[in-house]
Amino acid sequence: MPRIEKTGMDRWQESGGWKNLEKIASDIVSAAEVSAGRVRMAPVLGGGTRLMLEMNHRISRDIDLFIRDPQWIGIISPRLNAKVEDLVSGYEEDATFLKLKFSEGEIDFIVRMSLTGLPPEISEKSFFLLEPVEEVLAKKLFYRGAALTSRDLFDWACIESMRPGSVDSRRIARLVHSREHEILQSLETMANSSSARGTWHLIETPLEMDFDKTVSWGKDRIRSYRELFLAEKEGRLDRNISERGRRPPLPKGRGFLV
Repeated sequence: MPRIEKTGMDRWQESGGWKNLEKIASDIVSAAEVSAGRVRMAPVLGGGTRLMLEMNHRISRDIDLFIRDPQWIGIISPRLNAKVEDLVSGYEEDATFLKLKFSEGEIDFIVRMSLTGLPPEISEKSFFLLEPVEEVLAKKLFYRGAALTSRDLFDWACIESMRPGSVDSRRIARLVHSREHEILQSLETMANSSSARGTWHLIETPLEMDFDKTVSWGKDRIRSYRELFLAEKEGRLDRNISERGRRPPLPKGRGFLV
């Protein structure tokens, strides 16, 4: 992994290229709300950049904004919006997703409802409301579990090691139970993928984390979620199982997390 010092991470948070994208996204949202008669779009920042603001764990360049009404996609699409068309170098679109491409990175508008029901958070670090950390993890595992990426796995391990108190493991266990097979298959595919391994080693981070150990941890964590789900369902959720659910046994020693 390309090592970056904490001071470099701090500078990126404060003035990195993602800030330019955030400003562009804010302007697009404001103009769309005006054209819609000042109806609020109320986008919420999620994904890797939101986690970067929380944990300072890796460089993230893109902006992921989650919205609830798919009608906004048509309003801001370069296909129909000449002002946005003039800004972008390219775009991808479907009924519930819009990716705007820029030299600095990408802005994604994604139509998704909340999985956890937790309220958005406010931070002076961003123009936008922020998804709670648990909501970001829930979306990664529930919606992306079948195609989990190296960065998703890295983010997941960082959340559970650096911010374990921000996640209700019982709620996550209930959410991912129906996705267990897909997530395990995705992790198995990742373990044997030279492309996934290569992407892992390109993550810019002040941390040291071993790819193989983290993939193995991910498999164990999904199995512990299954144990937690079944224990709760069968009414045998004792303190030990609850503790294992909240505090995953991350691998110790050099090469996993320093």
